[in-house]
Amino acid sequence: MDQQRKLELCRLIAGIVVSDDDLDATEEAFLDRVLEKFGIPPTERETIFPIVDRTEAAEAVRKLPPDLQKAALDLLIEATVADGKIAPEERQYLDAVAAEMKVGPVDLEAQIAAKLTARR
Repeated sequence: MDQQRKLELCRLIAGIVVSDDDLDATEEAFLDRVLEKFGIPPTERETIFPIVDRTEAAEAVRKLPPDLQKAALDLLIEATVADGKIAPEERQYLDAVAAEMKVGPVDLEAQIAAKLTARR
């Protein structure tokens, strides 16, 4: 995956964890792990700005190849459940991305439930 794609995915993750205007320590730690995974040092955190809202996230996901769309949704769900709760704004963000990917609500709910269960 090229650097631009890595930055796009990190912007999506950052967008969902701040969507509820409450960046929990576990969400911030999750974002730091994603940045590290993609080789973005903490000193370069500003490279993931501007952070995207749910409408921009849906547009960004539309442009990704199918394998990266799935990876993005998986990371977004992990980010959403990182603090053990799903804020309405985080759910709206997930719903927008899932709708763009043609992932139905039942499938999305199953994926969320699986991530919540794995978190315990």
